[in-house]
Amino acid sequence: MAQNVPPVKDETSGWDINRVMMIAGGVLVGVFVLIFVVALVLALTNERASTIIAIFRDVFLIVLALQGIAVSMAFVVFVVQVARFINLLTSEFRPILEQMQATVKEAQTTVEFVSANTIKPLMRISAFFAGLATFFRELANIRKAIRPTAKKGTANDSAS
Repeated sequence: MAQNVPPVKDETSGWDINRVMMIAGGVLVGVFVLIFVVALVLALTNERASTIIAIFRDVFLIVLALQGIAVSMAFVVFVVQVARFINLLTSEFRPILEQMQATVKEAQTTVEFVSANTIKPLMRISAFFAGLATFFRELANIRKAIRPTAKKGTANDSAS
């Protein structure tokens, strides 16, 4: 029995990461603007509120100064870490690189030795035998060319 199954709908709610980030950014900007407008209205209309807002302003400036000091300290730590990393690269990887260069030179020397003492003699022998085979092949072709051929209509032609 086949049941009628409704097709599956592709339900995308529209809440992808870009949209969420845009909404969150807009809400954050809106909150800051609202706080600024409320503080401005209170500072202009009420004398007591203006002193409270001045205290908040001063605390905010102190927090920003402390944050600047923290960022400066983090930057100094970052520079020290980069210097240590560069020192590590020069002290640890230079010996490895020198050892790799020595290994490559040794391999190159080995290849040159094998080439001079094994490959070149084998190439000479191979070339000699190739020339010898060509000589015998040409010699056989010359014999065929020199051999007299039977004329048409003779007994040799009908026997073939």
